[in-house]
Amino acid sequence: MESLSESPLERFVHTLMITGGWLMELMSGLSVELPKESYPGEDPWAVVFEMLCGTIGTALQSAEPRDLERATELIDLAASRVEEHLRLACELSGRMHEPGTGDRRTYG
Repeated sequence: MESLSESPLERFVHTLMITGGWLMELMSGLSVELPKESYPGEDPWAVVFEMLCGTIGTALQSAEPRDLERATELIDLAASRVEEHLRLACELSGRMHEPGTGDRRTYG
């Protein structure tokens, strides 16, 4: 549910998190429950992924390929920045808690 005060950035992050988590959960569940005899010799994860591509493709059939490429770039950029900031936070935490540095604050 969207808040009235939700910025476009907050909506993007919220949608990315909720939709990504839900689709991963869906793929995991369906790939486990997929009857093996229905697709003999095929990887259940790949079968479900192909099904999702078909379903999502019907919703995005009018989208220009460049729009899908741009959406993918934005998602990749967001993930890369989160990864970068997580790495920096870990490094900072490690410096803050080095032996002999006490509990002093080394930021802000």
